[in-house]
Amino acid sequence: MALQGTVIRSIFQTAASLGAAFDTLCQMSGISPEEISNSENMVEWEKAALIWVPLLKLSGNPLIGLHVGMSTTTLLHGMVGFLVQSCKDIDQSIQVLCRYGSIASPMVEYRYTVNDAATLEITQNKMWLMKYPEPARHANDFLFAAILNTCSTLSGKHIVPLRIELAYAMREISTYRKFFGCDVLFNKEANRIVLNKNDISTPLLTSDQSMFQLFNAIMADKQALLATNSMTENLKHILFMQFKGRIPTIEEAATALNITPRHLQRRLLQEQTSFRAIAGTIRKEIALQLMQNPSIKISEISDILGYSDLTAFRKAFKSWTKSAPRALRKEQR
Repeated sequence: MALQGTVIRSIFQTAASLGAAFDTLCQMSGISPEEISNSENMVEWEKAALIWVPLLKLSGNPLIGLHVGMSTTTLLHGMVGFLVQSCKDIDQSIQVLCRYGSIASPMVEYRYTVNDAATLEITQNKMWLMKYPEPARHANDFLFAAILNTCSTLSGKHIVPLRIELAYAMREISTYRKFFGCDVLFNKEANRIVLNKNDISTPLLTSDQSMFQLFNAIMADKQALLATNSMTENLKHILFMQFKGRIPTIEEAATALNITPRHLQRRLLQEQTSFRAIAGTIRKEIALQLMQNPSIKISEISDILGYSDLTAFRKAFKSWTKSAPRALRKEQR
């Protein structure tokens, strides 16, 4: 998991216009300007997740993610950014975001449905949410504001959602309502932007269908190339992102990868591993990451990972670390 370097650069540059020094942000984040100078560069996920810590510290602004997003007019850069800009309308641009957004940030998933209204649902990686809940909130606020600002900039029309739904606790609701111009509902089951169907048909001022065809072909080739990664890496990515910590059955995992369980087993055998071994590795990695956050109960970690009871989790944890969960947490403290 990682985040496209130029997305971080855009965040830092926007924050600099709000009063935070760009070089200081790089230094405090442990990210060099060179790392975020190219859209092909990816910054590893924990560095990327924690960029909001210095931003919050320097600004003292409890809504820093929202305010940076409010000042961001271009969410994505590089080929994905060019593809979004060349789309015919807002509807097509959101479809492109859902199709290729994971290339820029595998830490986030997008789901888009159009019925009576158009709904864009944004899901953040479970480990990110559990381990760094405050930075995750700022990142989500940034995404919501930046997506709407990008749509308004590219279409030349002020896009006002029907409503905003946030899975976070209420915080300074007047600021959210003033920017989004609609009802903002907190403590919901998911993060969603709900748009009027008439708005998504708004054409983009930058639309160029010949360029769209070109960039879409390039991105499809790139996505296909990424799909040629080892089956082990593809499976790990699916387990991290799609199942968010819960270890599925091999049938569920195979369906998510668009292959048969038999084909998945055969490919893993060729790579000298197995579904069970990879599932165990993922469980261990998630458990050790979540154990670093003292606010997460051991029983909650057990539930997230799908263990039938706490005893089964303790037994598995001891086989990984030669230590009981509670004992290891005491050592960490």
